[in-house]
Amino acid sequence: MFIPKKQKVFSAFILSLIISFVLAFNGIAFAAVNGDTIALTVLTVNDFHGAIADKGTGKDPGAAKLAAFLKQEKAKDPTGTLLLSAGDMFQGSADSNLVYGKSIVEVMNSVGFDAMSLGNHEFDWGIDTLMKMKAQANFPWGAANIKSSNGQLPAFARPSVLTPVPYIFVTRENLKIGIIPLATPETAFKANPKIVGQYRFEEPSATVKDLAQKLRSKGAQVIIVLSHLGADQNSTTQQITGEAADLANKLPVGTVDAIVTGHTHTAVAGTVNNIPMVQALNNGQRVGKILLNYSKAQGKVISSTPTLMNLTTMTLTGDRTAQAIVDKYAAQIAPIKNTVLGSTKYDLTHDRYGSNVSLLGEWATDVMRAAVGADFAFQNGGGLRTTIYAGNVTVGNMYEVMPFDNTLNTMDMTGAQIIQVLDYGIKNTTIGMLQFSGANVVYDGSRPAGSRIVSVTMPDGSQINTAKKYKVVTNDFMATGGDGYTTFKQASNIVETGVPVRDTLSDAVKKAGQIAFTGDNRLTIK
Repeated sequence: MFIPKKQKVFSAFILSLIISFVLAFNGIAFAAVNGDTIALTVLTVNDFHGAIADKGTGKDPGAAKLAAFLKQEKAKDPTGTLLLSAGDMFQGSADSNLVYGKSIVEVMNSVGFDAMSLGNHEFDWGIDTLMKMKAQANFPWGAANIKSSNGQLPAFARPSVLTPVPYIFVTRENLKIGIIPLATPETAFKANPKIVGQYRFEEPSATVKDLAQKLRSKGAQVIIVLSHLGADQNSTTQQITGEAADLANKLPVGTVDAIVTGHTHTAVAGTVNNIPMVQALNNGQRVGKILLNYSKAQGKVISSTPTLMNLTTMTLTGDRTAQAIVDKYAAQIAPIKNTVLGSTKYDLTHDRYGSNVSLLGEWATDVMRAAVGADFAFQNGGGLRTTIYAGNVTVGNMYEVMPFDNTLNTMDMTGAQIIQVLDYGIKNTTIGMLQFSGANVVYDGSRPAGSRIVSVTMPDGSQINTAKKYKVVTNDFMATGGDGYTTFKQASNIVETGVPVRDTLSDAVKKAGQIAFTGDNRLTIK
């Protein structure tokens, strides 16, 4: 059939418009590969801590909104995006703790996480629970720098329990990507020594160098360190410091292409030793993003861009699938979580890194001491997680305050040992302020460590007797040396009562009906 020349030109023009429209419409999908360069997107979440509930604008977005945002970001480049978690995802709220993290695992499965590293709080419920959670997950998670006494990678630290391989392989845009999961060595004293004491948490640089070499030999074109190592970034200089930065500075150029961090609940986006690095705050308030551009001709990553995305300033609609999961578990735990134990007339405030012992810490240690008839009570500042606000106090509130299943331990300690504990724990900016009951203490921070306790005045007005033995109560975490409180391990007559600290505090609320605690200024800091 004869077609006039003008009609041919017009038809060609229309066809070109259609092709342009189709390419523009699918531009995101085609953008991942552009000639020589392949673009990869790495999305990261860390330290979610069971923050399932949507706390409103400017606060925790909740699991459903976080899921919606992650799905939205993945949809922009479905074949070139990785979704990674740097650990500490489950423990920290009544919503998650009462079901041992099952709800969070289900949400992560629904979103499609690719891998996760073990955070120190993944051990809080014990190895058996950890293994059950791993079995529920549709994604691999582990830590390559954990070793058993025989030098082998324990089953719980393997990305796959079926094989001892310590790394993870994924493919995006036909690129073979190796992932090295790492735990923080601080897990050895930040997790309960009763649970992790038999394992070694090794300094990570040797592990990374060794595994990176093996991954390259197996064809890895991109290598990502997925870690629960801490990091901090100076808001003025943008300099990054901490465990993750130390690791980056120990690695030869080209060893790895990106490092994902966690643990310190900070906002980090920058480079160390030319390695891009992110940490996305905590509780889902931020999502980390690292763009990696890989050159096929050069066979390496040639550029990167680390950034953070702030979910607290976004208008988001919760993902339906994730919300259904949240609602299902919320209905299961509501009868327990919403049970009213009593009330408090005043806010029982708490700041782990506060300048003095907290009102909550004073009340809690007073309760612990009275419960067992001890002379002294000690509670680590990080073992109490939030303020109890004036009004009704529910079971859910108590889980928020003390999400750990720690138990009361009693023991006998000399006055000298008690002074050592006070000297170590008061104003300790690494682990948080020690909370205590049983004496009025004067502390002088200008003195050298080991001699900062000026006086310890007992209730009868006398000074502590360094040679005398006193009955002490603390939690099992501290009793076994957690947070570096090794002096407790030197005590005598140590008794594991098996009584949960949370239950002891809850019983005190029920017995009081209404708490009207105002504190007593038991610590004076010079």
